Amino acid sequence: MTPGIVLTGLDGSNPLGFLAALGVLNVLADTGGAPKLAWRSGDWRPTIVDAEVADREALLARLHEDLGTWSDDACLALKYSKGEKRAKPAWDLKPPPEKFRSYLKQLVAASDPRRRRSVDFAAAFATETAQDNNGNTKPTALHFTAGNQQFLSMVAKLRDLVTRNDFEEALFGPWRYERVLPVLGWDCSAARIYALRADDPSKSKRRGIPGADWLAFRGLSFIRVAPVGKQVETTGCSGSWKTGTFSWPLWGVGLTRDSVQVLVQMADLSTLPEAHRRARGISAVFTSGILRPDDAVYGSLTPAIAV
Repeated sequence: MTPGIVLTGLDGSNPLGFLAALGVLNVLADTGGAPKLAWRSGDWRPTIVDAEVADREALLARLHEDLGTWSDDACLALKYSKGEKRAKPAWDLKPPPEKFRSYLKQLVAASDPRRRRSVDFAAAFATETAQDNNGNTKPTALHFTAGNQQFLSMVAKLRDLVTRNDFEEALFGPWRYERVLPVLGWDCSAARIYALRADDPSKSKRRGIPGADWLAFRGLSFIRVAPVGKQVETTGCSGSWKTGTFSWPLWGVGLTRDSVQVLVQMADLSTLPEAHRRARGISAVFTSGILRPDDAVYGSLTPAIAV
């Protein structure tokens, strides 16, 4: 096993840090080799081992190179009409079910060598067999945009504007929160709940860590969705749409992408007995609340706690 690269800027007890680390693993696995991801006990910083990158500069270069492969990825091309005349097409995850089915069929039938990647991400976006109260496709429980915000539009803006420096800040810190770019809402340390503030959070621009948000999107394909009856279940999520929870494991031994996929998709991680966790190599499990208050424009995650 080669020496690892510790990503000191990412905190595994924060959903954004966890998802961003999965994103790094995804990028490296997509470009060859058998990279592994482990978590350092105590401060829960991710370590990348057995990757075909020699140091942090090579890693940053690889991440920036991968960014360019998304310029025309078909999984980001989900645009649809909301029904209004002359309305600008929506670029989100809530199309009419028939539109989402057509989108999935096109991804599966494509001859693009990135087809496998595109399909994996589509499987994390939504399922057309479950519908919301408006009859639209039900998206992942980690879809926190609302109103004029549109998830895929925000992802595309991150793709176009994230820089190498953004990746360096995300992976190695410190996080400065200086950039006004789309924020996907997965940073549990930056929740802006109206009831706890003196002003309306919807009227001020959110500042985030765009490199971390992009990498967290790159990790989203681990968090897949599936229909259960007429409902949709999201990997690691439980409870209701407005007041659910998101739980995730951390592990001490280096695991490949396939092994991480199996571990992350285990059911009931938050209630799994400690002895069973240890037997599976799980060092810790964290859980964060999902909040969608009626007075909020978007959802958020509450500060995480260790189970």
